[in-house]
Amino acid sequence: MLAQKLIRSEFIAYFGDNELEYFFSPGRVNLIGEHIDYNGGYVLPASISLGVSAVVSRNSTDYIRIYSMDFKEELLISIHEFEYQSNLLKTDIHWSDYIKSMLQVLKDKGVVLKGAAILLGSDLPIGSGLSSSAAIECLIAYIFNSTFYNENRKQLALDAQYAESHYVGVNCGIMDQFAVANGKSNKAMLLNCASLEFEYIDVNFKDYQLLIINSNKSRALAESKYNERRKECDQAFSVLQKMDPAGNLCQVHEISLAMLEDDVLYRRAKHVILENKRVQYAVDALEHGNIEVFGQLLTDSHKSLDIDYEVSGEELNTIVHYSSHFEGCAGARMTGAGFGGCCIALVKKESVDKLIPYVAKKYFEKTGLNADFYHVDIVDGVNSIKFV
Repeated sequence: MLAQKLIRSEFIAYFGDNELEYFFSPGRVNLIGEHIDYNGGYVLPASISLGVSAVVSRNSTDYIRIYSMDFKEELLISIHEFEYQSNLLKTDIHWSDYIKSMLQVLKDKGVVLKGAAILLGSDLPIGSGLSSSAAIECLIAYIFNSTFYNENRKQLALDAQYAESHYVGVNCGIMDQFAVANGKSNKAMLLNCASLEFEYIDVNFKDYQLLIINSNKSRALAESKYNERRKECDQAFSVLQKMDPAGNLCQVHEISLAMLEDDVLYRRAKHVILENKRVQYAVDALEHGNIEVFGQLLTDSHKSLDIDYEVSGEELNTIVHYSSHFEGCAGARMTGAGFGGCCIALVKKESVDKLIPYVAKKYFEKTGLNADFYHVDIVDGVNSIKFV
C-alpha cells in the first residue's frame, strides 16, 4: 500500500486541494489451487498488502477525471456521453479499458455516475499475475457504489468478473475478483468456484514469512495459453463425463483418468484433479499448524503445473528450484496464470535475508533477469480508509 502522504500530495499537485477520500484495493496471491477455478474446483487465495490506492474528490461536474501515477496518463470521461463497447476482438488492452468496462457495468445496472477527480497509484507490479486488473475493477466499482457493494461483496466480485469477461474480453475465472472483494486480514479463503460458497481459513505461518518473487518475465503467452488450457480441460471433461458422474472436471474420480487416450488431455486433467485435492490437504495442514506439509504441497503444485499443465517456464522453474532447495524454505511455487509473473515462497523469517541475495544471484546468472522480492501481509479486501 502506498503511503497516504505520498498519494495525497500527488493528488493535490495534479488536481488541487479539495475534500478527499482514500480507497485501497489489494492484489491477490493464490496460495494453492492453480488453473482450477474455471474447472469448478477449490482455490485458496488471499488479498495482500500490495495493491492499488485511490484518492478521490467528488464534484458536481459532468466529468470523471482519472489520473494514473504509474502510466502518467489521464482518462477523461463525459458521464452523459459515456458508452463503452465490448472489446472482444481487441488484443492490445489499455489500462483504461478495465476502468471503462467497470463503469459500463455500473451504468448497465442503473448506478448513477457522478463527477469526480481520482488519482490512482499502485505498488502492485503490473502484469505480474497478482491481479492488478481485478484490483482496479473492484476499486472503481467500490468508489462509485460503495454503499451497495460494502454489503454485497459477492455481487461486487461477479460484476467485476463480468466487466472483464464481457467488455474487456478476457475469459477469466471468478477467483481474482472474489479474493479482492472478500479478503480478510490474516485469513485465506477456501472458495468453491462451482458454488461460490467459501469459508475463511486462519493463516498463521508461525516462524515463516510469505515471500513473493517477481520473475520480471513478460507473460506474453499467458492469455493465449490460458484459453488453450481451458479448451483442453473442456475436451477432457467432455470425454470423462460420459462415464463419470462428476459435475465438473475437478470432481472427476482419479481412476477415471485411465479412460483418456490422448496424452495431453490426460496430463491436463490429472493436474486439475490432483490440484483440487492438494488444496484440501493444504487447508488441513494450515488448520493443524503443519507448515512443512503445507510447504511441500506448494512445491508439488509447481511440479504439476510445470510437467502436467505446462504453464511454467525456465524463469519460474529457476526461482522455485533455488528457493525450495534453500535451507529454511518450506516450499515454493508459481502463482497465477504462468509463463512469467510471480512465484511465492514460504521462508523461515531468520532465513529471508540470506535467501533473497542467493536466489537473486542464481536467477540472474541463469536468466539474465533481475528478480524483485516482496514481503507481504494478508489484508482486508477493497475498502475506504481514513486519512491519518
